Amino acid sequence: LDSWSWLSENGMVPAADVNPSPSTTLCGAIETSMTIHSSETYYLTCQAFVKAPNILTIERGATIRAYARDKDGAAPALTIERGAKIVAQGSPTQPITMTNVLHSATLPRRKTWGGLIVLGAAPISGGENSVEGLPSDLGLYGG
Repeated sequence: LDSWSWLSENGMVPAADVNPSPSTTLCGAIETSMTIHSSETYYLTCQAFVKAPNILTIERGATIRAYARDKDGAAPALTIERGAKIVAQGSPTQPITMTNVLHSATLPRRKTWGGLIVLGAAPISGGENSVEGLPSDLGLYGG
C-alpha cells in the first residue's frame, strides 16, 4: 500500500514497524489492573476503557501507538473511567510517549488518534455530561 494507494497519499499507512500482538493491544474494556511496560510497544486499536476500581500503570519510557480510527470509524482513545486510576510518571530521560502508528514523515498531523481521557466526578454546570466521540454510557463525567 505504501507509495501507491489513497491510504499512502493521505498519510494513513502505518509505519513498517507496527506489529501488534494480543498482549500489546489495547481495545475495549480493561477490567483488571494492568501495567504498560517500557520493554514493549502497545497499540491502541479501538476505544479502550479502564473500568473502576482498576489501576492502569504506565512505566517510565513506555510507548503507546494509536490507530487513527477503528473499524467503526471512531477515534481510538484511552479512557480512565470514574473510579479507575492511572499512574504514569515519565522523566526527562524516559518520557511516556503517546503517538500514532503513522510514518514519522507524515507528522505532525491532527486527528490521528483520540487521546487520553480521564473522567471525573467533580461538579460541573448542568450536573453530568458525556465526552463527544465516546459512547454516551461510557463517557460520563461530572456530578
